[in-house]
Amino acid sequence: MCSEVWVRVRQGYLWLGIVAALLAGCGSSGPERLRVSVEAEPAANSDSPVAIAILVVYEDSVFRDLSKLSAGEWFEQAEQRQRDNPERTDFDLLSWEVMPGQRIKETNFELQGRPATGLVFADYLSEGQHRNRFNPEKRILVVLGSTDFAVVDRRSDDE
Repeated sequence: MCSEVWVRVRQGYLWLGIVAALLAGCGSSGPERLRVSVEAEPAANSDSPVAIAILVVYEDSVFRDLSKLSAGEWFEQAEQRQRDNPERTDFDLLSWEVMPGQRIKETNFELQGRPATGLVFADYLSEGQHRNRFNPEKRILVVLGSTDFAVVDRRSDDE
């Protein structure tokens, strides 16, 4: 009788372990911090400051909406979109105004640990969308050129 009880107890622990493992696998997690640096070429934006907005977007529907915007449209709507997102449930935002030739060392920005996609908008004087997508799980470098910009993935050992 004791051995029968012991077998049932062990089976119960086995099932508990399996359920716990399955539940742990179900929870999808995302990046917990964004690591970004910025470099502006000396003639960036025709020798004018560049406003940049780096967004980490958590909601797919919001990402689809934002990814249709040009940088000009984002900057026109940014204030209202931030007011509509007071709890930061849709996106996190990091922004700077960068001078030509300026370099911003790597900044660590705490994120929510949820699945996310990244967008960068740069407010250039020249025509164009001036929008790039990035993976927030990677270290990135935003390179501001004379008429457009690039987002480059950085290796862990890059300075």
